[in-house]
Amino acid sequence: MSDEEVPEKIILEGTWWQKSRYPMRLEYLSKVRELKFPDMYLGEFEGSKIMFCCAYGASRAVEPVHIFGLLGSKKVVQIGSCGGLQQNIKTGDILIPSVSAIGEGASQYYGQLINSTATNDLVQSANQTLTEIGLSTHIGPHISTSALLQQSVEQINEWSIKGLLGVDMETSAVFSAAEYFNMERVSMLFVWDELLKGRSWLDEFSDAEKVKQLEANRTIFEVALKL
Repeated sequence: MSDEEVPEKIILEGTWWQKSRYPMRLEYLSKVRELKFPDMYLGEFEGSKIMFCCAYGASRAVEPVHIFGLLGSKKVVQIGSCGGLQQNIKTGDILIPSVSAIGEGASQYYGQLINSTATNDLVQSANQTLTEIGLSTHIGPHISTSALLQQSVEQINEWSIKGLLGVDMETSAVFSAAEYFNMERVSMLFVWDELLKGRSWLDEFSDAEKVKQLEANRTIFEVALKL
């Protein structure tokens, strides 16, 4: 990769559904090519260079941030899904973490042990854009963990009482690594499951909820491209 090819922004998606996500996301980009780093694609959107990567889990997500932080990229946008932790947060809503509690094991290697933070200007810009589109958004504290399935009822209730809005597996680590390399950073996560209701991503959703999930999933990527 030449210096001129270094992307201004990288977009990471926390998902294991790579086979469906890559075709869906890369159709927005022109001049797409896979880099020597596996599953990392360079392209252009409205004249800006973008790198897109599906990176599932904290330890995987910090790798592209580290690589492109070293290369000089200035901005990271994390997208994906999460579990909602408050009664007013519904399936299909968008969470924009202002701060993410660290419950994963990667952040410590980038100097963060308790919390990592988003770039406020990007948080506000993302929120304004999403609300203008008509989606329900929530800004506030969040948590990232390393174990998707190991969330007891007691743990979920504790997170909710603390005021945390949602839980995912990448955001805090992405923020930590991005801050280490002085990169601007933001996360936009659509709510998949409402954990206080005892629902998980394994449960069946109504047709209306599925539509909301699909719309939110599409929109956060479109907004990520423009931020």
